[in-house]
Amino acid sequence: MAKPEKKTFEDVELPSNPNLPAWMLTPKEEKLIFERWRKKAFLRCDELIKKYIECTNSYSALEAMTKCQAANNIAQGCVAKYQKVEYLDIERDILIKEKAEKRKLYRESLKATQNEA
Repeated sequence: MAKPEKKTFEDVELPSNPNLPAWMLTPKEEKLIFERWRKKAFLRCDELIKKYIECTNSYSALEAMTKCQAANNIAQGCVAKYQKVEYLDIERDILIKEKAEKRKLYRESLKATQNEA
């Protein structure tokens, strides 16, 4: 029996109470924010990471540790530059705006169904 495919956070509608303020975040939403933040940091440094990987593929494991150390330091420095709290706050603001928009749409649909009745 095959396991069902695991959904990512992008595939799941967040169960937020539309009656709560958008700035109140659930633990699941905080985890989503962290995952987005981490993913974007690695995407911004993708070229440097690829260069490091190409370097390591050119040597044996022991040789790569010394010969690719500079490329590794550059890639790690790039990722560290983007994994700062200021970027986490940006991701948090983006999610709060998304939640506020969903809340607005929810209230509009609720009002429309009440008007139909």
